Amino acid sequence: MGYRNRERLRKPDEHWAAEVADDRARADAPAAVRTAIAESALALVRADSPLPGVQERFWWLPSTGTSAVIAHLTAFELDESLCEQSLDSFVFLGTGGMVQNIVEVEGTSFDAAIDGVLLVTFDDSTIALRRLLGRSARTLVIVDVFVDDGVALHEAEHDISALFAAIEVRA
Repeated sequence: MGYRNRERLRKPDEHWAAEVADDRARADAPAAVRTAIAESALALVRADSPLPGVQERFWWLPSTGTSAVIAHLTAFELDESLCEQSLDSFVFLGTGGMVQNIVEVEGTSFDAAIDGVLLVTFDDSTIALRRLLGRSARTLVIVDVFVDDGVALHEAEHDISALFAAIEVRA
């Protein structure tokens, strides 16, 4: 079977992983490097979301060296009674944990927005959760990034903030 026919038989996630490998590997990278990148991308796309109800997932894939970061987007319609609560009251929603910091975010289309970092215990380990929350009218939008590699989170921080700032809620 020729290469073209094998490409047609690939599943969409395998095709995407191969494209990621082609995009992220140096032009002179050995086949083993491309395979490793493709396998890593495939594992990411097939992984379950850490919280139920996630509606979209966004991948931040570095060109070299550090771990990929996945941002999970969830949106909720709030009851009237919840619209009056402060945005801080939603920071633990579904996760619990301990707050490291919370700051107000400006420059978004939301009526109010915050950016927080939590330490969350899963099984016997503690991981960091960067949680961006925005509220527009009765809609609450949450972008979650769970990491166990603080360096990867730091390197992706600007792009994750830009992703959050680009979100618009339309009635």
